[in-house]
Amino acid sequence: MLRWLLCGIAIVGTALEAQAADLGDSFLRGSNTVINAPGGTRWDGFYIGGHVGMSVPGIDFTHDQPYLDAVVRKGGATSVSSTPLGNRDTTMTHFGGFAGYQQQWDGAVVGIEGTYNWLDKSVTSDNSVIGTFGAGGAPMNYTAAGSTEAHIIDYGTVRIKGGWAGNSFFMPYATFGLAIGRMDITRAALITPMASGNTPPGAFVPAPFTASETLKNQFGYGYAAGLGVDFCLMANLFVRAEYEYVQFPDFQGLNAHMHNVRVGAALKF
Repeated sequence: MLRWLLCGIAIVGTALEAQAADLGDSFLRGSNTVINAPGGTRWDGFYIGGHVGMSVPGIDFTHDQPYLDAVVRKGGATSVSSTPLGNRDTTMTHFGGFAGYQQQWDGAVVGIEGTYNWLDKSVTSDNSVIGTFGAGGAPMNYTAAGSTEAHIIDYGTVRIKGGWAGNSFFMPYATFGLAIGRMDITRAALITPMASGNTPPGAFVPAPFTASETLKNQFGYGYAAGLGVDFCLMANLFVRAEYEYVQFPDFQGLNAHMHNVRVGAALKF
């Protein structure tokens, strides 16, 4: 995917440079016009591009207990005791695009940039739940095998970007900004009622059943910080390598974070 992206952008960039290099008659042999050498790479202006990379998203399910307990109570539980959950993570590819504007003063470069990132990955944690269960007025116990699935769909950022270029063809930079993410959350529990010492003889004991809820397109808000390097290939084409950390402190009871490493390419106007 990145190879085709680079090829397409390079073709457009080459065409734009060729057009800019189409000089008039005043630059032919014998002309007295002096052409000044460029003073180094300039990073001013608007740009737009795409990127692809690897992500390690992680979910902290520690504070998800009340949410899963509520699902079990809807199934008929009168008391709930669940095991604390921990962190779960996974690895995946992601892709997306970015666009921004930056201004250069001497070697300092400051700008603002927006990004979009598609992930489409799920992280799941299991939980054991026990308690008492009421059915038709007959007290009994139950066990439940609970789980919470966090399906990370995508996220976007708006970041402030600051870098230092000098007169070189590359520019190291740092970013910091706001992030908004989208997630589907499914909580479910397979509840198994069982007779206890307080259950009257012959009382009806329900068969195992599932209680669940799914929250679609939930939005979470957080921040993003990153470090990267832009490399100028042509006057209007650059590539980049970047690391980014994203944190969503409270995503419907879940704490979500991501470590992202990616490469990209962009046209500058």
